[in-house]
Amino acid sequence: MSALRRSALSLLSPSGGRARLAILTYHKVMQESDPLQADEPDARMFDQQMSWLAQNFQVLPLPEAVDRLRRGALPSRAVAVTFDDGYANNLDVALPIMKRHGIAATVFVAIDAVQRGVMWNDLVIEAVRHCKSDAHLARAGFEGLSVADDKARARCVDELLKKLKYLPLAERWERAARLFRELADADPPRLMMTPEMVKKLGQAGVDIGAHTVNHPILMKLDDDAARTEIVDSWRWVKDVTGAAPRSFAYPNGRPGLDYDRRHAAMVREAGFDLAVSTHWACASQRSDVYELPRLSPWDRTRDRFVARIARSYLTSYLR
Repeated sequence: MSALRRSALSLLSPSGGRARLAILTYHKVMQESDPLQADEPDARMFDQQMSWLAQNFQVLPLPEAVDRLRRGALPSRAVAVTFDDGYANNLDVALPIMKRHGIAATVFVAIDAVQRGVMWNDLVIEAVRHCKSDAHLARAGFEGLSVADDKARARCVDELLKKLKYLPLAERWERAARLFRELADADPPRLMMTPEMVKKLGQAGVDIGAHTVNHPILMKLDDDAARTEIVDSWRWVKDVTGAAPRSFAYPNGRPGLDYDRRHAAMVREAGFDLAVSTHWACASQRSDVYELPRLSPWDRTRDRFVARIARSYLTSYLR
């Protein structure tokens, strides 16, 4: 069955000039499953997914895959694995699993989050996790939301993130930090890698890319501020790892909504060789290497996981 599956996938994504590249997006790999972050795989599920990739696809480091895509030299069934933001569990949990399966990856680091130790959205998640009652939420200015059970808390997280995501940078951080102070009787957790951990990850063979400094919505910034976010993140990665980063990821990543072609030009001018979005598709030789699409592997069974990538190969012929 595995041989038949690989043959079918090779028809959809052959080698050479007609090759397709599916780039997978991860953020965290939890040691244990978290009901407030159901889309994030735990270690057991991630191990299964890496096994499915190793058995059915040819997984390449992202820069190599994109170089070969440009030259028309990509192998069949090509996949690349990426992580956004720079969570500590990328090193502690995901890396040993990927090494066991021979999987390479790119990690895009959000610089300010690494320096602070936490991202604004994680302050929101942890605030809701520690919130003791709906009354506490109401007093914090979010009446109508609930923390009655895990499902309610997960919905609450989604609603709060939607409310805060597109605020100006300083206001977004302050609102998230204030929410945490009001709802959580605890110190903010350190969830991100330290600079030393980022360097260690690079030394382990992981491609370290940049994800801006403050994880802003680039379309919300003027051109000078957007360029600074991009250039300073390139410099930080080079200073920390000793190697100029080749890969960049747009925060939030929706073309035309979160970034546009101006920002793609800035990324190229900053010295990056490629950039990825969150447009849901797979790449072909026609793709702009500064606006490469990705997809998220949310499926929890082998057949659905493989089928999602196969569909991305197939629909690329219809674009």
